[in-house]
This record gives sequence, structure tokens and C-alpha cells, in this order.
Amino acid sequence: MNRTDTATATALVAGYGDTEVLGPVDLSLRPGVTALLGRNGSGKTTLMRTLCGIIPALSGTCTVLASAVADGAEVRSRVGYLGHESALASALTVEENLRFWADITSTYPGATVIPAEELVERFDLPSLMSKKVSSLSRGQRQRVDLARLAMTDPEFVVLDEPLTGLDPVYAAQTRALLSDWGETRTVLYSTHSVPEALELAQHFLIVQGHDLIELDCDREAVTEATILDALEAHA
Repeated sequence: MNRTDTATATALVAGYGDTEVLGPVDLSLRPGVTALLGRNGSGKTTLMRTLCGIIPALSGTCTVLASAVADGAEVRSRVGYLGHESALASALTVEENLRFWADITSTYPGATVIPAEELVERFDLPSLMSKKVSSLSRGQRQRVDLARLAMTDPEFVVLDEPLTGLDPVYAAQTRALLSDWGETRTVLYSTHSVPEALELAQHFLIVQGHDLIELDCDREAVTEATILDALEAHA
């Protein structure tokens, strides 16, 4: 792995059981924001979950932060994942959820847990602490989930369509957070919005059938037409 690469995959096949969803693919991720784009059902979520060690690769190799990804145990405290489904317990309050995740993350080898007080201020949560997660709006729940994700100050941040369903204010705040994280770490996030990807990302991964195409603003001019052509190639 190149010393500037956060994650790499070689001949990676991702899927579930006997079903191959994506691959074999090669990829490399480096500091900055990388947008992952593809048609519905193309395998974006499967790829992200595989990179995080949530599901095992069917074949090939995957390395994150200089550690081979198997069940993700060695790198879990250094990877922050936000999926479609919230990782929060609906029946608990925001404060109880953050305390629960602080207890969990403190068990990770070598983990440094950011104090909850700092996260509460950073993500503007004081008014939500006593509320049950089940009573929160989509945007409020997202803020709590992002605080949960940030608890270990992860070096590799993986976000699966983080702006879906957010109102304009929360969406703008989340875009600013992604840009800020991209200044110091590697961010991989999936989106269906090409203009949004062009605004936020420096690197682009396009799912084409079972293949993965890499576009990089440092190597070539990437436009909306470039991305749409790639998306339509295997429509």
C-alpha cells in the first residue's frame, strides 16, 4: 500500500453468501473526499460494508490503515461508518445512546474516546440529550449518529448517502462537516446527486456493472457529463 493510501483492494469480490454483487475490483482511497456513485442496487452499500469489515469479502484482499480487513477488529476504532439504518437504540435517550457507544468503543484496542461533552457541543445536541431517539426528526437523529461516529475521531470515515432526507439546513451542515473531515482524513461517501459529488469530492468511484471506475480531479477534468456517461455505460 502506498504510504498516502488509506484503503486499498485487490481483486476484491463483494457480496453475500453465494451472490457476487461487485467485483473483482481494484481500488485505492487516499485522504480527501471520495464520492461513490452508482445506479440503485449497484452494490455501493455492499462495497462500503466490506471495506469496513462489517461483511467479509468473498475473495480478494482489502487493506485499511495498513491492516488487512477480515472481521474489522483491528481497525474498527479507526473507522467511522454511517449506514442507511441508524446505529442508535430508539427506546433510549440521546444521552443513554452516547453513553452506551462510549462504553463499547472504549473496549476497542488502542481506542481513544472523545468525551461526550465535546461531542454534544460540536454537534449541537444539548436540547436533545433527554429525548428518546424515537422522537427525533431525521436530521436530529443524523446529528446524533454523526456524534456517535466521531467518538473515536476516526481516520477513515464511510458514509452511505448521509444527506438523504435531510432538510436544507441540516444538509448544509453535513456537507460542511464532510468537507472539514476531508481536510485531515479520508472520507468515502455514496450519493445519487452528481452536482453534490462535484461540489464536495476530489475523487470519484463509479460502479459500472460489476466493475469500478476511478476518476480523479488531479488526473483529468471530471464533469457531470463524464460521470453520467460512466453511470449509463451499463444501464
